[in-house]
Amino acid sequence: MGAKSFEFHALLVELDEGLALLHRSVESLRDAAGRPVDDPAIMRFEIALAEIGGNVLTHGRPAGREWPVEYDLRYDGRQVEASFVDGGPPAHEHLERDMPGVDHEAGRGLALSRSVLDELGYERDGELNRWRLVKRL
Repeated sequence: MGAKSFEFHALLVELDEGLALLHRSVESLRDAAGRPVDDPAIMRFEIALAEIGGNVLTHGRPAGREWPVEYDLRYDGRQVEASFVDGGPPAHEHLERDMPGVDHEAGRGLALSRSVLDELGYERDGELNRWRLVKRL
């Protein structure tokens, strides 16, 4: 049996490095929790993590400023929770969009993430965006 808890913290700056770090953090979580590589709940969580993380790393840093994205990953034995804090523009208008039609290549990430997570939270806190992703295991 795996660990009853797990935590991972990082500052993300660049898209490719950031996505690789997100993937490594999920691998570490999977190992610590004693979950198999093909665990469906963790696979779904990782899909949403990559979608939201990619969006945050692409749009969540003010132009012309080196502003890292704060990333935290926690597991308490029952659920996994990730959070991102970024200094980009507000994202309220994107949250409730439906899945676009098959002829659209963009705009699927939030709708897909909502469908595979148990909770997807967002709040604007002053000049910061705070994202919370939760998947019960």
